[in-house]
Amino acid sequence: MVFWERDWWSKWWEKQRQRDCCDCECSWTTAIVCLVVLAVLGGALALLVLAFAVLNPPTASADDALLTRFDLAPAPNSTSTARPPLQLLSYNATVTVSLRNPNLHYGVTFGAVAAAFSFNGTRFDESGTVPTLDLGARKEAAVRLRVGAVGRALPKLTAAGAAEFARQKDAGVFEVEVRLDTVMQYKGRKTKCPLGIVCPLRLQLVDPDVAATAFQKTKCTVLRAKISGC
Repeated sequence: MVFWERDWWSKWWEKQRQRDCCDCECSWTTAIVCLVVLAVLGGALALLVLAFAVLNPPTASADDALLTRFDLAPAPNSTSTARPPLQLLSYNATVTVSLRNPNLHYGVTFGAVAAAFSFNGTRFDESGTVPTLDLGARKEAAVRLRVGAVGRALPKLTAAGAAEFARQKDAGVFEVEVRLDTVMQYKGRKTKCPLGIVCPLRLQLVDPDVAATAFQKTKCTVLRAKISGC
């Protein structure tokens, strides 16, 4: 009788221990499932916050550019010794700038875009314009600019600027800056945001009758006004 009681007790204790271990394993499994669900819900919430609460500015890059003429010469009748002689610039340039809207939800509208070309801090062309442009969420558009002139006066170009032009001409590569100015507005928002896009370019002078050299894609800097909602 005594041995039977001991054997019964051992079996009962073993069953209890196995049941407790099973409950332990189930508890761990449940905890892991809960953590996975919480992680998925947290990721979905973060995505919603990024899509609806965070406004990201557009990005821009100069994807292609071609310079087929860039000549600087003093004006024929410029004889004043009080200041550097007036310089005349003849040029032909084509630039393609890509604008991208990185937002997951909000579209972007750009007002009329004014383009300006500069050399050594001196603007030599402000004739480029682009009409109103709409960019949906996660979309991009290419803006193509073409400018040219013969004998355009550069009254603000200094003697140092003319010397820098000669240096770059000898090197065979000109450093030209393209700037786009516009007013941007996120769709569904009332705030209008002044926006500037600056693209520094290194351009090799190319013979238009010869195959163009490869242009290295260049990232542009986006300048935003410090206004709430921009």
